Amino acid sequence: MDAKSLELLRQLKTSLTEERRDREWPETTCRFCKSHFRYHHSWKPVPIMCKGCRIERKTPYKPGEGDTLYLETQVFRGGSPGGGRRK
Repeated sequence: MDAKSLELLRQLKTSLTEERRDREWPETTCRFCKSHFRYHHSWKPVPIMCKGCRIERKTPYKPGEGDTLYLETQVFRGGSPGGGRRK
């Protein structure tokens, strides 16, 4: 093979991989931060948020800021929650 046909084959290969990538990995926009990200066409359901937003919403609190989302916690004895204590 000469250099010209080799270069032509390389261009064909790159165009095929780009075409395949565009077909198998379509691009969509995150609903929250409006950034663009790619997902695989076989993923059901189609993701609505990017990886950064998904990780941010998974963690209920920031590390090092306590064990709960609340400022104070009180524990009451007896009764059901919201039922109050009967006398």
